[in-house]
Amino acid sequence: MDGAMGTEIMRRKKLRSPVLCEPFNSDEPDLIRAIHQSYVDVGADVVLTNTFQANVFAVTRSDRRTALRPLWERAVELARSVRPRFVLGDIGPLRNNRPQTIDAMRSACVGVDGMLLETWSSTDGLRRFVVRTALPALVSFTFRRCKPIRTFCDLAPEHCAHVAARVGVVAIGANCGEEIGVDEMVEIIGRFRSMCDLPIFVKMNAGSAPRRGRCYPFTPAMMGEAVEALLEAGVCMIGGCCGTTPDHIRKIREVVDRHNAKRHNVYCGR
Repeated sequence: MDGAMGTEIMRRKKLRSPVLCEPFNSDEPDLIRAIHQSYVDVGADVVLTNTFQANVFAVTRSDRRTALRPLWERAVELARSVRPRFVLGDIGPLRNNRPQTIDAMRSACVGVDGMLLETWSSTDGLRRFVVRTALPALVSFTFRRCKPIRTFCDLAPEHCAHVAARVGVVAIGANCGEEIGVDEMVEIIGRFRSMCDLPIFVKMNAGSAPRRGRCYPFTPAMMGEAVEALLEAGVCMIGGCCGTTPDHIRKIREVVDRHNAKRHNVYCGR
């Protein structure tokens, strides 16, 4: 999978504070296309649309009052233009899962291969989303580091996996998170697996979120070491979340390719 969009926009634009990323689809399409292209160039098979906050709540509380359907259509066009193997429509947590967002997204997402519900902390309305979109849906939950590990809505990984399997998503994953490192991700993967047999994916941050003016701490080499552990834990798809760059995704691709080659050699008895 590809890497971060929001922090990559900040890095390339030399911004010090987060901004609403979705208006860049129309304001600076060449920037968004270049970010998508950079991830494909280093080996990403899956590209996410720049639509994480393309929902009624996010766009109406911002200074940019943007119609949802054109925003989604442009985002899909830009992601598809770099010719990845797969395009997923990316949608972040929905405030009350408003039908306006779901309908705008569904009508605009011609050409995507599925939807990624990313950084969710609740399972409320998950069934309605999956049924209403009529597209293959992957769901990725975000967790905080506590004992035991819980989402920000205080749900256990086992509960998330149970509900995801019951409502018909095609894969379950974990991304981002508060102080969530490799060990925590491996634990989450195991707890998912204890409750369902869905394919599992992970999109880790490049380490813990930095303080103002600092960089995310994980180098591409450190991310590569993390990927080894995640592959051994049983994930079938890996990408990057906050702070990851094309260099991080290049390293992930190298590790995945080595892992797959080793598995192939074992399977063939070499």
